[in-house]
Amino acid sequence: MRVKARIEKRELVILIDSGLTHNFVDQKLTHSLGLAVTPITKFNVKVANGESLVCKERYEQVSITVQVFKFSTTLYSLPLNGPDLVLGIQWLELLGPVECDWKKM
Repeated sequence: MRVKARIEKRELVILIDSGLTHNFVDQKLTHSLGLAVTPITKFNVKVANGESLVCKERYEQVSITVQVFKFSTTLYSLPLNGPDLVLGIQWLELLGPVECDWKKM
């Protein structure tokens, strides 16, 4: 699912993906947003096309706004092609139980 969001005044496109364990941000975007980097031990992330990407930075307590809903989360940087952010299970767990009727939208 794709939604629009904001980090500060910057409008972003977020992909919500229940198949990912972590939340990821496009590494090119992190520099323009001026996010504070937390160094980590590098790890590989296998993406949908089978390619393996290297994650080497983390950003703690990044404030994100989706419509009127505001939250803070941890993001890991990757060279993403497409969305600015990908929110995975790490974020979805915060929602608790969710019921959705896709037919009624």
